[in-house]
Amino acid sequence: VLVARLGSMLRLQHVKRSVHRLSHLATACPAVARTPKPSGFRYSYPVNLAGAPARHLCTSSQCQASTGSASADSSPLSGQSLRERYERDGYAIVPDLLSNKQVNDLLDEMEAICRGQRGDIPGVKQIDHEEVTREEVIKNYLCIHFPHKISPVVRELVREENTVQVLTSILGANVKCMQTMMFMKAAGKPGQATHQDEFYIPTRDRSLCASWIALDDATIENGCVWVIPGSHRSGVIWPMEPHND
Repeated sequence: VLVARLGSMLRLQHVKRSVHRLSHLATACPAVARTPKPSGFRYSYPVNLAGAPARHLCTSSQCQASTGSASADSSPLSGQSLRERYERDGYAIVPDLLSNKQVNDLLDEMEAICRGQRGDIPGVKQIDHEEVTREEVIKNYLCIHFPHKISPVVRELVREENTVQVLTSILGANVKCMQTMMFMKAAGKPGQATHQDEFYIPTRDRSLCASWIALDDATIENGCVWVIPGSHRSGVIWPMEPHND
């Protein structure tokens, strides 16, 4: 799994092809936008993981050198080391997965989608005025679900060689991408509480794997991803309850 995220990021969700219960979900759902939730909305977290020790996945060099940060794999794209780390900790970090050009292309594509330039999306308003900046456009949304439905750039990323190499090293050769999401989390917008993806997208053999690809810097200050290493090993999917902070 590629875990590193911040304000703007792309998430790909993968499973072993033969075991997923929702195998037709991606083909059945159109691209759709999600706007920020009301201030009174409460996220949920797994009841038995709330106080567990966590590590942050900050992408800056200063964060990587600090206590409590997660380190990148020494053999980043493939091999036994990557799979062993993923199976032990429940995540693995692969730095520099994409080139600068690929990242810039994805940022441009994110802006085009949020401007309504890739077709009609429920919840997205058409914005053609060039004086409206990228930041002003994307701050109106939290997430675009299934952008691969309307974006050739995102579709090509799903098939991108380095991404596929990492996933097949972890999951085996038979991998299926069942959904994509683009997150745009501007300052002051809601975050996401600790959770287990398998609670929402169950698989028969717990093979669900999320690829988080940061498109700009993720720091502790602006809200990077946190993980609880090894919390997957019991195989328990904990019940969820609201938190109040």
